[in-house]
Amino acid sequence: MALKTTPTIAICLAAGIAAGVGLARGGDAAPAPAAAPAAGADVAVVAEAPTPAPADGDVYGTPAQDGTPAAPATPAPAAAEPVAITIADFAFGGATNVAAGGSIAVTNVDSAPHTLTFDDGSVNTGNLSQGDTVLLTAPTAPGTYSFFCAIHPSMTGSIVVG
Repeated sequence: MALKTTPTIAICLAAGIAAGVGLARGGDAAPAPAAAPAAGADVAVVAEAPTPAPADGDVYGTPAQDGTPAAPATPAPAAAEPVAITIADFAFGGATNVAAGGSIAVTNVDSAPHTLTFDDGSVNTGNLSQGDTVLLTAPTAPGTYSFFCAIHPSMTGSIVVG
């Protein structure tokens, strides 16, 4: 009994073989391109599900149900860059002001290890070797916060949280 081959079966077989070859290669191979349908071949078109209409007050960047254009989507605010405090020559330098709850990047460029430790003990970087950077979160309560190096207590500084 002979099997009659139609263009649709040929396309399905080619796609199946291409998919099988991609699976045999593992995840490192790019997926094989889909075979183009032969001229005159029957091609099924699959319709996409309709997008549900947003409820009143919701904005998805699509036109409202009455046909008026939707307001453009508002991008999320960019995260603020961390303020930088640098430890060099047995001294703290850099930023002295930071937003409440903001980020503080502490970098030790000195040849000796150092810490940045708040006087009240609420923040401590631990020992930072030369080239180490640590990211801290500033307190949320406004005020002036004094700090020191736990290894070299004569090294002091302060930061204003506002």
